[in-house]
Amino acid sequence: MCTSLSSLPAAKPVESSHSPGPLPRPGSPTTFRALRHRNYRLYFVGQIISLTGSWVQTAALTWLAYQLTAGSSLPASVTAAQVVPTLLLGAWSGSLADRFPRRSLIFIAQAALLVLAMLLAGVVAFEFVTPMALLTLSFFIGVVNAIDTPARLSFVIDMVGRDDLMNAVALNSLVFNLARVVGPALGMLALPLVGIAGCFFLNGLTFVAVLFALGAMRLPAKVRTPPPDVRRVSTSGFRHLARRPAMLLLLVLAGSMAFFGWPVLALLPALSDQSLAAGSSGYASMLIAIGLGALCGALVVATFGTSARRVSLIAGGLVVGAVALVGLSRSTTLPQAWACCGLAGCGLILFFATAQSWMQLGADEHNRGQVMGIWLMVLSGAQPAGNLVAGHLADSFGVPLALMVLAVGIGASSALLGVVALGLSRRVRARVRLAQEGPARPAPTAIE
Repeated sequence: MCTSLSSLPAAKPVESSHSPGPLPRPGSPTTFRALRHRNYRLYFVGQIISLTGSWVQTAALTWLAYQLTAGSSLPASVTAAQVVPTLLLGAWSGSLADRFPRRSLIFIAQAALLVLAMLLAGVVAFEFVTPMALLTLSFFIGVVNAIDTPARLSFVIDMVGRDDLMNAVALNSLVFNLARVVGPALGMLALPLVGIAGCFFLNGLTFVAVLFALGAMRLPAKVRTPPPDVRRVSTSGFRHLARRPAMLLLLVLAGSMAFFGWPVLALLPALSDQSLAAGSSGYASMLIAIGLGALCGALVVATFGTSARRVSLIAGGLVVGAVALVGLSRSTTLPQAWACCGLAGCGLILFFATAQSWMQLGADEHNRGQVMGIWLMVLSGAQPAGNLVAGHLADSFGVPLALMVLAVGIGASSALLGVVALGLSRRVRARVRLAQEGPARPAPTAIE
């Protein structure tokens, strides 16, 4: 395995891993400054095409699962089958990104996703589709994504360097949310034209763009010597976080934001139907509003995101997200709900795009992949758990109260972790001050 990963595709030591183009002129817009790196430009275009295709496939797969049983349990199970592998394998798959060349790992994973998309198309085209076949293929898609995602997240810094990392992460969020808005719409348009099998086939073709982009990159040859003790590697990310309280607190905060923030998506159907009497069209319009707000949040981070502003952006994301949930719980008209959904999407991306780049910058080169794997594990576990709790609250006490509880949860967890962070900061400053002053001198005695 090591041989194939090291040789596919061969690195071309022509330029540095993130040889930038000319620096932006003073006062010029810096929203897309990460695109001055050739390798990232290739990656960016490939991601636009591939992620759009992935959302087309997601929409078609969900519809197919619903058609097979005329119920919601199979679509939910198909979604869970793609999430569970990341929850279980996150740390281990992250260590693969630290042991092997990340570009080659991504190349193999994207090729595997291409094959799985074609298998889905074949199963549907030849009428072999069954619930078990969908669940099995969805599980394998989840396994490949569990390996691919930590490698892709940790590969960004290899393409753009530390200075443009926050901008690149924000642009990735921009592409993801744009694809999330456009992809399902294209899927629903393509469905009557090419059928479900055609949607899967088209998604398979989009992976060619990513494979071409990866093969066209010029990266320096890096010597990666796999550590001899695999068990030590598999826990290095946890030990790294244990030695850095600030990163550990940020990870816990991200988990709480995923637990209390993202479940708003699961509550929108009931909010639209029960509180706003807007039906499915109202639900769709609120999803679009969240997507547009997320795009705005990504643009804000891309334009103004720097290391000096990251605390402000994270705090702003928390405040905006909590206020949006309070407003959504009090909404009585659809325009009010649109505004609050837009704020919610903006706040969530402000927080997560900034926090993700902070985690990458705080990781070392030899364990960055595993740190991102742990990051994904936390988010993959927190969001479904939050959905279950929020759904139970909404069914028992109503959607407005559930939204208010989520908002209070964001505020309370943020305040608690903020107090802990303040205490740790004071302790660190006290230690630094003592180290600078040196050992205490004995008091001078009176001279007789």
